[in-house]
Amino acid sequence: MARRHRGVLLRVGEVRSSGLVVSYLIGSDDEPPTVVVHASCRADSGWAELTLPQAEQLVDQLRSLLTQATRPGEGEHG
Repeated sequence: MARRHRGVLLRVGEVRSSGLVVSYLIGSDDEPPTVVVHASCRADSGWAELTLPQAEQLVDQLRSLLTQATRPGEGEHG
């Protein structure tokens, strides 16, 4: 089963300053596509292959964090 990149490579951030996140689709003829997310910084790096429902969950979580960040005082702990 040959796996290959599908679509474009998307980047966010700068690897030398605060870190870099790269995401892209991979797929094969036998399986549904997955979203791959690589995150790296000066200390280390990691990656995950997410099913489409998991990628959707990540998007929802990030959207929620952005919403909290734009409301003063919301989401603060301590």
